[in-house]
Amino acid sequence: MRIFLSRIRSLFRSRHLDNEFNDELETHISLLTEENIRRGMSPEEARYAALRTFGGLTQVKETNRERRGLHQLEMFLQDLRYGFHALRKNPAFAAIAIVTL
Repeated sequence: MRIFLSRIRSLFRSRHLDNEFNDELETHISLLTEENIRRGMSPEEARYAALRTFGGLTQVKETNRERRGLHQLEMFLQDLRYGFHALRKNPAFAAIAIVTL
């Protein structure tokens, strides 16, 4: 139950949680970079090696988002926001769509 409630809360704090995770990733990368520099690498090589250790950062972030929340519900809410935005942007189409429905 606690995990479920945590996932529900994450729906409303996604930007904050994304920023925290980005900061944490950047901290890990900088620590690995410093360790690689101490091993004798140049700063550019050290950062590149640290990034390779993590793999694709975008993939890591996406996996974190999927594990943290209710992915299907997030996608549904995102689709609703997009739909409302599109309807508000073109009121004539919105009126025709509502009348048709």
